Amino acid sequence: MGAYEALFSPGRIGTLELPNRIVMAPMATNYANADHRVTDRLIAYHAARAHGGVGLNITEHTAVHPLGLTAANMLGIYEEEMIEGLARLADAVHEAGGRIAVQLQHGGRQADPETIGRRCLSPSAVTAGRDRRMPEKMTIEQIQEVVEAFGEGARRAQEAGMDGVEVHMAHGYLGCSFLSPYLNRRDDEYGGDTERRTRFAREVREAIAERCGEDFPVWCRISADELIEGGTDLEEAKRFAPLLESYGYQAIHVSVCIGETARFASAPYYVQQGHLIEYAAGVREVVGVPVIGVGRIVEPAMADEFIREGKCDFVALGRSLLADAEWPVKAQEGREDEIIRCFACGRGCGDRSFSPEGHTQCLANPWTGREVDWPDWPEGPRPASRRRVLVVGAGPAGMQAAITAARRGHEVTVWERAEEVGGQFRLAALPPGKEELAGFVAWQQAELIRAGVDLLLGREATPDTVLDFDPDVVIIATGSQELGPESLPFGAGGRFVMAEEVLRGKVEAEDPVFIVSGDGSGAEVAHYLAEGGHRVTLLEAESEIASLVAPAARAFLLERLEELGVQMLTDHQVQGLDAEGIVALHDDKEKRFNHPGTVVLSLGRRSRDELVEELEETDLKVIVIGDAKQVWHAQAAVYQGAEVGRQV
Repeated sequence: MGAYEALFSPGRIGTLELPNRIVMAPMATNYANADHRVTDRLIAYHAARAHGGVGLNITEHTAVHPLGLTAANMLGIYEEEMIEGLARLADAVHEAGGRIAVQLQHGGRQADPETIGRRCLSPSAVTAGRDRRMPEKMTIEQIQEVVEAFGEGARRAQEAGMDGVEVHMAHGYLGCSFLSPYLNRRDDEYGGDTERRTRFAREVREAIAERCGEDFPVWCRISADELIEGGTDLEEAKRFAPLLESYGYQAIHVSVCIGETARFASAPYYVQQGHLIEYAAGVREVVGVPVIGVGRIVEPAMADEFIREGKCDFVALGRSLLADAEWPVKAQEGREDEIIRCFACGRGCGDRSFSPEGHTQCLANPWTGREVDWPDWPEGPRPASRRRVLVVGAGPAGMQAAITAARRGHEVTVWERAEEVGGQFRLAALPPGKEELAGFVAWQQAELIRAGVDLLLGREATPDTVLDFDPDVVIIATGSQELGPESLPFGAGGRFVMAEEVLRGKVEAEDPVFIVSGDGSGAEVAHYLAEGGHRVTLLEAESEIASLVAPAARAFLLERLEELGVQMLTDHQVQGLDAEGIVALHDDKEKRFNHPGTVVLSLGRRSRDELVEELEETDLKVIVIGDAKQVWHAQAAVYQGAEVGRQV
């Protein structure tokens, strides 16, 4: 056997035989249509992961009842007409050499009222969500209706040719709510002690067996810790997990959280890799069926170790398979250095604001979510003729453009005026907890070499040098630069340093430190300095702190800033600096902050587009991408690089 023998050993869940121990975790994609049915986009996405060597794909949470829908484009399995699309999905995964199961779910208290057209249902009337909406307590008749819906959903999955089903009892949805002492406050046969709170789970399993037979593979996903006072903790999970096994669930998939604590399930870069595996290990101590572990599993060596040490029987990869559909085959073939690592930014998978449709995508891999649009990725479309392409700038946009164009067969050269690649993304990796971002820069640089790109560092591009190079196409990816004091209404008559200088360790700050933030970017500088022991005040022009950071990471960052004692003042528009200190406007009133030790300017960025203006006067074909075109975020830069690389 090749690399990672434990990870790539065969496994079994009930009668379902799997070629390896890698499970694709269920992840909401928004790829379903408005009728909650399978689309070609969803099929292509799953087929790519099966082709990449995943042992078992699990679909996103799939509603067994229309009142369980949590989103307008959530997948459903509550109508007979839905079987046809699910069958196409199963067939595609099987043709790609994989196996696939449906995760059966009812949103319960976390269903979307706008989508379902009424109040949510839950075992008990316990508030849910950011809007603190109050769900409706379910009647016995409503509970029995949902139990039957789970059974019917499993039957439809079986008829569609699916290899099994996972019953979703985690993350605060309906199944979880029945198990939870915090969410289930009933005093009838469905609530009270641990055993009564598992009655719903038992009846669901019985309903599935009645329709599908005892041998059809069925397992469940649980939250082994809801991370909220009064909720399920590991000890409670170890009490109910053996009961679930006794009811006939053939594996336990162990996660954590409910809606209020969801940031811990899809944790950002501030949380260590493998952070949930001890929950799986704890449950494995008390059950005899296989246990699936999950939680920021990025490295093949870590995944193999978890299996080898008996902490779990299978590992579920979620965002790691968004970043690289071929993670399994690359690991098995000893090509770990080629794996595109997930660095848990949450930009394309959690935030999703870059996609107008709200589709799941990935900052590190522009192919994710576009498998149906770019079926020939990465080699295609093949060009009619080989072109000489010059890329100016080796940030994320420029390197992705170069990689993509070279993979298609063009002759590509990259000029970077600095002595290292990465541009602003290398800077983004400097604040505390964000070190993993540097791995993406390293991957892109290595991929340039693998693609045959000629990379020249320390090479300044001018109109004359570009014309002398005589390219067929010039791609300008020169990035952006910091806005200076000239962007302040009154400028800076006092002393200041720039944020980049601070993050690069070029200046020694003196307390008290005041950070002037013009676009939400100052929060991470504040974090950097506060972790270094400085007394920091953040003057933010916007109404929110860290508005540029994806939601999950932002929640952790704000919590840490509070712990460090950073004073955060929003809606403070700094007007300028003078000899005494800082002049700001707040609520249309002037406010002064005198005698600062250090003033750090983090005012935002502007495009570095001087070369563009000069080359526009030539006959060259010039394409501008990334921050050089419009200052945004790295996901936009990588996508633009890929799109242009596919078109040149």
